Amino acid sequence: MRSSFIRNSVVMAVAMVAASSTAAFAQNTIAQRISKAPDGVVRVQFAGRPGTCGDGRDVIGFRKALFAESFQSIGNWDAPNCRPGTVRVALTVANGKITAVKTYVGGDWARTSDRVTDLGAISSSEAASYFFALIPQIEGSGRRGDKSRLLLPAVLADDPSAVPRLIALAHDESRAQDTRRQAIQWIGLLGDAKVVPVLVEFARGGGAAPTGGDIDEDDEAPGKKGLATSAMAALSLLDNGVGVPALIDLARAGTPGTRASAVFWLGQSGDPRAFAALHGVIENGGEDERIRAHAIFSLANGGDTPETEYAYLRGIYPRLTSDKLKEAIFQGMSEKTSGGSAWLIERARDNSEPLKLRKSALFWAGQRESTPTKDLVAFYRGTADPTLREHAIFVLSQRDDEASLNELMRIANSDADKQMRSRALFWLGQKDDPRVTKLIGDRVLK
Repeated sequence: MRSSFIRNSVVMAVAMVAASSTAAFAQNTIAQRISKAPDGVVRVQFAGRPGTCGDGRDVIGFRKALFAESFQSIGNWDAPNCRPGTVRVALTVANGKITAVKTYVGGDWARTSDRVTDLGAISSSEAASYFFALIPQIEGSGRRGDKSRLLLPAVLADDPSAVPRLIALAHDESRAQDTRRQAIQWIGLLGDAKVVPVLVEFARGGGAAPTGGDIDEDDEAPGKKGLATSAMAALSLLDNGVGVPALIDLARAGTPGTRASAVFWLGQSGDPRAFAALHGVIENGGEDERIRAHAIFSLANGGDTPETEYAYLRGIYPRLTSDKLKEAIFQGMSEKTSGGSAWLIERARDNSEPLKLRKSALFWAGQRESTPTKDLVAFYRGTADPTLREHAIFVLSQRDDEASLNELMRIANSDADKQMRSRALFWLGQKDDPRVTKLIGDRVLK
C-alpha cells in the first residue's frame, strides 16, 4: 500500500507538470512573460495558503516554521509582527535567466534603483506550477541562508498540488540534498495522514549504527544524509499528531541513530503519547544508555513540555543508577520549570551523592537564570568541602550580576581560606569592571 501511494503521488505530480507544460503553448504563461522581461527585477504576487504570515520584509511564518534572512526555526516561535498578507516575489533576471528569488509576505514593495517589471497578481495555481518548475534552475545559486527559503514561493501558494509535487521532489535523486530535505520538511507542514508511509520510508533509509560514544542523528547512507532526520522531524509536524505513532515505532526499532532521532522528535511533538513513549525509553534498563540520555534531553527540551514532565524527571532521578542519566536530568532542569533550581541546589548539598554529581548539579543550577544568586552564595558559605567551594566560585564567576560580583570580591578580600581568595581573584580577573581593576591594582601595590 505504501509503494502504491508513493507511485500514485509521483505519477500525479508528473501529470501536473506535463499538464502545465502543455498549457504553456496555449496561453501567455507567467514563464513566458518573465522570459520576455528586460534585465532587472520582475515582481509578482499571489494569495498565500491560510496560516501564512510575514512582516513585509525578511520574516515569513507558516505553522511551526519561521524563516528570516539569517535563520530558519522549526518549532514554537513568537513573532508579533508576523501578519497575514499577500505573497510577493521579486525575481532577479539577467540575460533571460533567473539569478535570485526573494519572497515576502505582506507589506509593500520597496523602492529600488533596479529596472522593475511588475506583472501584478497571478493565480496561486500558476504560481505553484511556475515556482516548482523553477527549482532546478535556482537551487544551486544564492547564499546558504537563501537556500532555506528556496521552496517558499512554491509551497506558500494556495494550491492543492503542493504535497504530491513535494513527494516527487523529495524522491528526485538529481536534486540537491538541501532541496530534498526542505521538500520533506514541507511534506510534514502541509501533509496529512496519507503522507505518513512516505515519511517512514525516508526515516528508515539510514545506514549502519554509529560506533562512537555519541549518536549522530544524521548517520545515514551515502547520498541520503539528513533525509531520515528530516523525515522524522516532518512526522512530528503533521497536524493532529498523526505522525506520532510512526515515530514511536521508529524509536523502538532500528539503528541507534534512527532511534535517537525518533526520541528527539517525539519530545518536540508535545503529544501525551510521545511523552509516555519517552518514559518507556528512559526506564528501559536494556536500552542503549546514550538513547536513554537522549530521551531525557528530548523530554526536557520540547517546545510544549508541561511542568508535569519535569516533575516526572525529578521523581525518577533516585531510581536511576547511571551518572550519565542523572547528569542528563540536571541539564534538563530548564529555567522555565518551577522548582527546578531549588531541586538542583538540594542535589548539590546532598552528602550521599558522589562529588562529581554534586558539582554537576551546582553547575547547572548556576546556568539557570531563575536560580537566585543568593542561593549560590549560601551554598558557598555553607559548604566545608574545598572542592565544592572552589567549584562554587567558578559557578558564581559565570554569572553576570551584581550579587555574584560582590560575593567574589568579598571572597577575594576577606575569605579565611587563602586558596579560595586566590581562586576568586583569578576569576575576577576575567571580568571587565572598574572595581575589579582597582582591587587587583591595590593588591599589586601592597
